[in-house]
Amino acid sequence: MREAIGMIETKGLLALIEATDTMLKSSEVHCLGKKQVGGGLNTVLITGDVAAVETAVQAAVASVQCLGPDLLTASHVIPRPNIDATAFVDNAQQIEEQEDVVEEIIEIKENTELSELDPKEKLRQELEQMKVAELRKLAKEQVNFGIPQKNLHRTNKDKLVKALIDVLIINE
Repeated sequence: MREAIGMIETKGLLALIEATDTMLKSSEVHCLGKKQVGGGLNTVLITGDVAAVETAVQAAVASVQCLGPDLLTASHVIPRPNIDATAFVDNAQQIEEQEDVVEEIIEIKENTELSELDPKEKLRQELEQMKVAELRKLAKEQVNFGIPQKNLHRTNKDKLVKALIDVLIINE
């Protein structure tokens, strides 16, 4: 039995699920895994006998094209690859896990930097992340707010943030 690797790349999760389902139902193949490439692109890898993989990929191509003409990005079969297919997928998963760890480290660093800021700067950053409608609602709840309520609907985000900082820092 000669092994092969089959790959389908799609736009969107729905097309990926359709492709995977079709491949697994149409031939005696095994799913090695999936990878979210980014920008809505997803890739699924299968392995099995060369003929089974080719049949499965062809069936998946037809199935995804029925969903929509632009959902299939690419398909490819590598007969008798010179690499261990499972090792390839394991490496991709390790890279993905490393990327997750890096993201967590960045988030921890940002949170640490934010907690080291003075209270006024921390409040400013939090307020700037809010939408203008939320800022206006918060402003209406304040007593002795620097901008009259009748003018709040015309006030821009920068002025709202500045006025809210002045009121909220005084009230602390």
